[in-house]
Amino acid sequence: MIAVTRRRPELGLLFWVAALGITGSVAVAAAEVAGFRPQQLVIPVTFVVIAFALHVFLAARGVRGDQLLLPIAAALTAIGLVLVQRLASNLLVQQLSWTLIAAGAFAGTILIPRDLTALSRFKWTWALLGVLLLISPLLPVIGREVNGARIWLGVGTVTFEPWEAVKILLVIFFAAYLEEFREVLAQTQRRFGPIPVPPVPYLVPIVAMWAIAMVVMVFERDLGATLLFLGIFLAMLYLATGEAFYTLIGLALLLVGGFVAYHVFAHVAARVDIWLHPFAEDVRFGIGYQLVQGLFALANGGLFGAGLGNGMPDRIPVVWSDFVFDAFTEEVGFAGAIALLSLYLLFVYRGMLIALRAPTPFLQLLAAGLSFIVALQTLVIVGGNARLIPLTGITLPFVAYGGSSLVTNWMLVALLIRVSDVTARTRGTP
Repeated sequence: MIAVTRRRPELGLLFWVAALGITGSVAVAAAEVAGFRPQQLVIPVTFVVIAFALHVFLAARGVRGDQLLLPIAAALTAIGLVLVQRLASNLLVQQLSWTLIAAGAFAGTILIPRDLTALSRFKWTWALLGVLLLISPLLPVIGREVNGARIWLGVGTVTFEPWEAVKILLVIFFAAYLEEFREVLAQTQRRFGPIPVPPVPYLVPIVAMWAIAMVVMVFERDLGATLLFLGIFLAMLYLATGEAFYTLIGLALLLVGGFVAYHVFAHVAARVDIWLHPFAEDVRFGIGYQLVQGLFALANGGLFGAGLGNGMPDRIPVVWSDFVFDAFTEEVGFAGAIALLSLYLLFVYRGMLIALRAPTPFLQLLAAGLSFIVALQTLVIVGGNARLIPLTGITLPFVAYGGSSLVTNWMLVALLIRVSDVTARTRGTP
């Protein structure tokens, strides 16, 4: 009973999540030509049951710490299900199935490993596994190319995006590596002007991360993974050392690599040209059509939107994956978009707060890196949809259609909750 009452605030917030998911689903169904049918409540009610089951699981395990992350993640997932119902109803059952799998992955991550800090002892294993998964789509037979990007693995009809798992593996490696060597990187006596120069062996991983990021951009044709990969590493490097020069060097290397790739590889040049000149005659009805229609959807949304089910998202190709933010904004307006982004902001804030309070450097860096995944991924996809940066293949966390992304994002939530649980037990707080 004590364990249940400890998580009572979380339980209360989940009732609001239930209301959000069911109301959104009913609103979308009511706007359809066939009208609302009671059996359409099966999927949102099933999701609500899953969300409450996760709460009961945490309470039964006596998990302490943060009580906002689960409701926020559930709210974003509920919005995602509503949008899949609106944009691609034939994929709704499949997305619910992935939600169930994601819930299982969440529970498994809460249980294993028993000691979270044990992850740091196998840092090179995680690094090797991450690199192998990262380059695995380049392999014949199992590698798959979808929409011009070779970032998928497939066996028969089952496909998986390994990059989603790589994000978490590399954050674990970076956290463990930087915990061990951050003093060497931060307090080096050798300097080239204002720039710190650590011993060459400790520079190798930095250069290696840049090289791997360039390989991903060039051969897998995935600009999003490149930005996210290098961005996560540079952010964690700065958090660990406090040296902004490392970040500046990494950004300079990224710009140089991007400049060379723009002039050498046609697919990189095409992404940049679409971004710079989407309304050009030879672009807007061709390779830039998706972005142009997304921009029209943003403009059509206005302040409060056209209403759920009243927009025209079918004009945007692959809208349920690449441009779900534009479709959402068209129907709920600028106000709804701000509310959605506020949920992400609150999620990242809670994650960073967990990082600040964590008892060990490894857990601090782990929580910060996981939080930064969600922050940077959201910024990159929203920025691409709004034409602030070139379009990428990144999906909007929890909301966009996709199984691999949903599963790994829920594992990320579980890891953050576990870090907060360790902190609460160390401090003796609920």
